[in-house]
Amino acid sequence: MSKMKKILAVVLTVIMIMPIAMFSASAAAPAAPEFKLSLVSETASTVVVRFSLTKGTFSALDFELRTSSAIKECTKIDKAEGFKSVIVDFVNNGVTFSSSENPATKMVAIASTTNFEKPFAIYDFTFTKKTSAPVSNADFNAVIKNCAVATAMGADGSASVNVTDKVKVTFDFYSFVLNDTSVSMKYKDSYTISYTTNYAPEKLTWTSSNEDVVKVDANGKLTTTGTGSATITVTSADGMVNESCEVSVSYQWWQWIIVIVLFGWIWY
Repeated sequence: MSKMKKILAVVLTVIMIMPIAMFSASAAAPAAPEFKLSLVSETASTVVVRFSLTKGTFSALDFELRTSSAIKECTKIDKAEGFKSVIVDFVNNGVTFSSSENPATKMVAIASTTNFEKPFAIYDFTFTKKTSAPVSNADFNAVIKNCAVATAMGADGSASVNVTDKVKVTFDFYSFVLNDTSVSMKYKDSYTISYTTNYAPEKLTWTSSNEDVVKVDANGKLTTTGTGSATITVTSADGMVNESCEVSVSYQWWQWIIVIVLFGWIWY
């Protein structure tokens, strides 16, 4: 019986120690951060993409944004407003950090004596494009060259865990480029506005400021209903798209004959 009690005691001790050991192991190996690359704005000649922290923490990061042949060059890299706000908080709390940006190599580097812990927008990359076609996920490749998470951080910032091979980067690219910013049409004519996008049609809303002049359907097709001018606006459900096209409508010469000579406004 005494031997059985000893065995039970050992088993109970192991059961009690295991959760503590598991907790300690998880604390020693912090979760790697998750980042996102998303579209900020795009025209026929330029595009701005944003690199953000969406989950987890990090204290050091070396990041390179590689591009396809559709992208010409990186003209500038700006700290996003989220990053600027974090910097202000760090400075106010005596945190030491550094950051650098190189548009020529499309690389950025960040290092801090404490962790960046809350999701925030980090950098905005501005590029010129070789074509007017909208960009997609395939045009960008995020390369994490180094990433560390601070653990029991010392004054010199040396106590950290390298999580480079565990970092995740997701892409969130929905693009819209309006090729027609102004259109001249004739009465009782139709025309489809030229645009390129990877949004599904149901994610876009087209509206006319004056349907007595021109109407627009869900695919950007215009149908004139009178003469004058109107503004066609297209917006997206996520708020990223808000573009407009000015439309002017006039009579054709023979329609003017009907109106002026035959007083066609009575019946036309």
